Formats: sequence, structure tokens, C-alpha cells
Amino acid sequence: MRRSLVCALVIAFAAACGDETGGGASAGNASGGADAAGGGGSVPGGAGSVGGEGSGGAPAAMALVHRAGRFDLANPEAPTFSWSGSSFQTRVDGTGVDVSLDGASAIGFQIIVDGVPTNTFKTTGGVATYNVASGLSDGPHDVRIVRRNEGFFGNVTFLGFQPVAGAELVMSPPPHAHTMELIGDSVTCGYGVEGPDEFCDFSGDTETVVATYGFIAAENVDADAHFIAFSGKGVHQNYGGNTDELMPELYLRTLTGDAASVWDFTSYTPEVVVINLGTNDFSAAIDGAAFTADYVELLTLVRGNYPAATIVAVTWAHWGAGNEELVHDAVDDFADANVLETRFAIDAADGWGCDYHPSAITHQKLGAQLTELLQTELGW
Repeated sequence: MRRSLVCALVIAFAAACGDETGGGASAGNASGGADAAGGGGSVPGGAGSVGGEGSGGAPAAMALVHRAGRFDLANPEAPTFSWSGSSFQTRVDGTGVDVSLDGASAIGFQIIVDGVPTNTFKTTGGVATYNVASGLSDGPHDVRIVRRNEGFFGNVTFLGFQPVAGAELVMSPPPHAHTMELIGDSVTCGYGVEGPDEFCDFSGDTETVVATYGFIAAENVDADAHFIAFSGKGVHQNYGGNTDELMPELYLRTLTGDAASVWDFTSYTPEVVVINLGTNDFSAAIDGAAFTADYVELLTLVRGNYPAATIVAVTWAHWGAGNEELVHDAVDDFADANVLETRFAIDAADGWGCDYHPSAITHQKLGAQLTELLQTELGW
């Protein structure tokens, strides 16, 4: 969902639209560079640890890392990523750990220690090392960093975790019991979710996937989640009627901005795929029949990649005339018993994020709704 959709909301809520601007994230604690460590290839499923054995039979550092999301593994010792929600997790026995990254600047990361969000940092550009946990109690701790911002902010390469003096990385089991994928637009990215109100300008500081309905639901049901989401994108057309790089095209990529970076759909098999698209399609005049046909094509693409997955199609009650009906028509035309629907709505009393995007309260409610559906329908 982007500016034109916001303007559609203006009609419904009699509010005004402003301009979008780019921006950065909160400042991090950067120091010098670090060498990449690890080896080997990815564990089948794409969400496991990376690497092989180090000298003397000890696991190499990358073998002690669990990753979630899509990664370019041209160099398996230095996975590159761009999608929202891409994450790395390790277990450190000791009081702290650093992480080394290389890539674009001003990309925000959320730090999660033992399942509890702690601090955030942003990349400073190039190779740098950031402290992500310090002063921990003695003993093992699970430390995770999650990319807050979406792909247009740029690529980042993971170079490894480094334990502080006296600590060490240790083996840990896969952190999640289930797998899921979310295909969406700005709502799924968490666009503006940390903004104070509907009038704030978008920036990297106001966007975080960690506060979204999808991340909340994934954590609630113990699922590894891939977030394949990009602001302004649609199924048949993007915001304002633009048709450049529609979401079904971006969906095929490992890295959002690289058309030659083709994702291997055999490397990760989600049990559930949530499709939350269509709001941008209705930000401009639209051919309803063409939208329905393109939505059926997207369902066909997803089903072809994941024959056994449960697909959840999200409909919206009030974003664009006909959105709810036409998504429902597409699901009916697809005629697959393993495709479910869930209806999202916003209560204006819960406030707004930037540019009339859902607030944190709204995301919490939608996350609870999706959680209930997954628990009820799949027994998670």
C-alpha cells in the first residue's frame, strides 16, 4: 500500500495525504571490520545453519548460525540478503556477542535475546562490526538479529557472529517448529508502523517487520517465516496503476533489486503461504476481471512451487471498491480446498502509522487473528 491508496483512505476517513520521503534507522554501535567465517552449503529447507567443520573437528562459526529468509549463497561463507525479516540466530555461552555485516548503510536491525526484543541498530555502510549483546549472565543465550527494513534500502551480507572475550558460540537446535511464507506489500513490511500518527513521513526509523501481524503470528505459532514483501506492489498493477515489477515478478527473486537473482523454490518448503495483496491494485482505475485472472495466476504459481502448502488469502473490507469481492472470486475460480480466506479490517480508533498505514495496535490485532486461524485450521 502506498500514497495513492492513502488517498483512497482519505475519502473514507476525510483526511489529507502528504509526501513520502526516504530515511534511515536508529544509530548503531559500529567498530572495525571482521573476516567472514564458516563454509559449506545451506541446510535443506533453507532456514537451517550454514557451514561445515572447522579445524580439529570443531564446528566452523557459520555452522553455529540459523538463518531465516532468502539468501544469495554464491559465497556460502557470506550470505547476502535484502528481504524484510531476514534473520540470523546463534547461541552464545557467555556474556555477549558481536555481529559483522557488509553492505548498504541505514538499514535497521532488531536484536532479540532469549526471545525478548532488546535494542536496535542500523548499518553504517561497508564492513563493520556491531555489538548486539553484552553484560549477559553466565550461561547459554539465544541471540537473533532481524532485518527491519525492506529491500529497496539495499543489500547486506552476513559475515558472522563473534563472541566477546570469555564467551563461545555453541550448537543449538533449529529454533522453530514450523515454516511459513508471507507475500505482501507495505502492510506486511511494517511500513510506518512505528510512526506517531497518520501524518508522519515514512522513513526507515518508522518501518519494522518485527511489529507486523505476520511476525507476531509467526512467533506465536513457533514458525520460521520468509517475508516476501515490498511497498507499493500489487498483483495486477502497483499503486497509481504502475505495472513495473509487479509482486509476482519480485516473488521469483532471491534479492529484491536483482532480476538475475532467481530463488530456488526447492530450498525452502513452507507449510503455510499467506498472500496479503490487492490494496495497491485498487488505488487506481482497474479492470476487475483482469485482476481476478492475475490473482488466479499468482495462486497457480504458489501452488506449483508448494503443492502441499495451505494458502491463506487475505481480503480487505474497505481498501478499494471490489477488493474483497474480487479476491474472493479469484479463490473461488482457483477451486482449491487448501486455500483459505481471512478478512482483515482496521478500526480507526486504534490509530494509524505513517501515511494511514496500520498502527502497532492494529498489527497486534491482525496478528492475533492470523494466529487463531493457524491454530484452528492447522493445529499449530
